[in-house]
Amino acid sequence: MIKSIVLSLVTFLVFSIGNIQAQQHEGYVLIHQDVAIENLLKKHIKVNEYYPWISGYRVQLFSVSGVNSRDKINLFKAQVLSKYPKAKVYIVYQEPYYKLRLGDFRTKLEALNFLNSIHKDFPSGFVVVDKIRFKEVEEEYKDNTKITDGE
Repeated sequence: MIKSIVLSLVTFLVFSIGNIQAQQHEGYVLIHQDVAIENLLKKHIKVNEYYPWISGYRVQLFSVSGVNSRDKINLFKAQVLSKYPKAKVYIVYQEPYYKLRLGDFRTKLEALNFLNSIHKDFPSGFVVVDKIRFKEVEEEYKDNTKITDGE
């Protein structure tokens, strides 16, 4: 009795391993999943396409409020872009302040490294938590500026 159980188990394992290897050689993977999971995955993809922002970090260089604050922030933006033309510059409005922020960093360490690289030109900059671009959508941001509500 024990011999037949062991023999059945060994036979099962041999055929199972053989089937796995055969599927690997054919170069495809067959996934069986519930339709509800597939629908949730499609919804998740659509949400990320519509709202491509995630929590991350930026470097804040300037904040201003009061009379002509919008003109002042745009002038400062021009100064930043003249020194760093490839920088991703964002103007954030959090009433009553306009804030100028740079970059889309997933980790605080990346933001700190960037801050250290520009510290000689902008010594008052600091790292802030912000919503960052998940993926680049260049058509939407041709002038490298986005005005958002701060969160």
